[in-house]
Amino acid sequence: MTAGAHEAGRREALPAPRLPARHLPWLGPLRAFQRDPVALLRAARERAGDVFVFPLLGQDVVFAAGPQAHAEVFEADESVLSPGEAYRFMAPVFGKGVAYDAEPQEMDAQVAHLRQALGSRQLDGYARIMEAETNALVAGWPEQGEVDLLTELNRATVAIATRCLIGEEFHRRMGADLPRLYHDLESGIRLAGIFSRRAPIPAFRRRDRARAAIADTIAQVIAERRARPAENSEACGSGQDMLATLLSARTPGGEPLPDDIVVGILIGMIFAGQHTSTVLAAWTGVLLLRHPQYVPRLRTEQDAVWERGAELSPRVLHRMELLEACVREAERLYPPLILLMRKALRDTEVRGRRVPAGSLVMVSPAVSHRMPEVFLDPDRFDPSRYEEGRAEHRQSYSLIGFGGGKHRCIGLAFAYLQVKAVWSVLLREVELRPAGPGYAPDYSTFVAAPAAPCTVRVRKRSPEAP
Repeated sequence: MTAGAHEAGRREALPAPRLPARHLPWLGPLRAFQRDPVALLRAARERAGDVFVFPLLGQDVVFAAGPQAHAEVFEADESVLSPGEAYRFMAPVFGKGVAYDAEPQEMDAQVAHLRQALGSRQLDGYARIMEAETNALVAGWPEQGEVDLLTELNRATVAIATRCLIGEEFHRRMGADLPRLYHDLESGIRLAGIFSRRAPIPAFRRRDRARAAIADTIAQVIAERRARPAENSEACGSGQDMLATLLSARTPGGEPLPDDIVVGILIGMIFAGQHTSTVLAAWTGVLLLRHPQYVPRLRTEQDAVWERGAELSPRVLHRMELLEACVREAERLYPPLILLMRKALRDTEVRGRRVPAGSLVMVSPAVSHRMPEVFLDPDRFDPSRYEEGRAEHRQSYSLIGFGGGKHRCIGLAFAYLQVKAVWSVLLREVELRPAGPGYAPDYSTFVAAPAAPCTVRVRKRSPEAP
């Protein structure tokens, strides 16, 4: 049973309310779900409550909202509510035997290797790379003109992720091809993949070609590093890339990690971290465009904690409290992951409602983050909600933009560091203005970025600008 399930001998769980059928029974509300899953689920919650069930492509989906429901789902034993079974559709991206395609204990071991590569010493070196890549991005912009913010941020985060996690060799080899390849990987994360990860659709073919190209190049870099073990040890000691850490890691039997596992871990880490960071950075920018009154305050904060000419560091970034609050509001209002899932392997319950074995259990940060019971005036951009004395996000499982429980995103600290580093540079170097009437979410994949084109007007600032 889940953490919140009733003990034996207590009353039997009630069935969850089923949404009224206004569609073909097997398909379910497929069209509405594909068009705007957040609007569909928010409206359904208002009618049916915090737990309800609906069909989708022949699969019963149990939806649950709110911190208590999140706790029961995230803390459930994996033999009852399985993330691995829910995310099998990610196997073509990560690779066989990696992450959710591995047994739970093997996935735990892989995560342990990643924790070592994301320690404080490594983050210090990563911050310098983040600053350098953002400066390089701005250097390529016109003195005054228009840029696609999402495309440009994607370029920066791809470069940052590849340099920090795989290293300079991979970054030099792949260069300008990487943003396109990662875009093709991302485009393969679609609703159809939950039910058939090998469906013959063009997006999946692009996904598989991109994955093969990236994996081949990582394998070449691994072979070169294996041939120079002394240099790899030096790279590992310097804390400059994750590949060095993985090549130094050992299995429980004392053997090096197999190359295909190293490749899969790196692809998975970069894919998850780069994509969510790009989207979070883009929404942070969109919200600042919509609420420009915060920009002068953010620049004052920058000047107070970061001297011009000094290197950007995690310590400096940690002191940018208003910037962090703005990033948190972007995570709350437009979470990168709009749906989080588990597969029920045994009969269980959530919030006293029955969850039959075989159901897909779904929570949505995008829905729960706008519950007025949790966040005051939830549709309003309000960074002050994270200040001491208010701290609405402190309630357990209230802010779940990067998941929760054991499977909360391991790269969360890296993602926040990256988004704050990027916007620290941008706030200092450029003025941005909207170039269109609005920026709506694109729900064509499960990581909802602003719809393309995300065009903004840019003007570079002089060093003396206040």
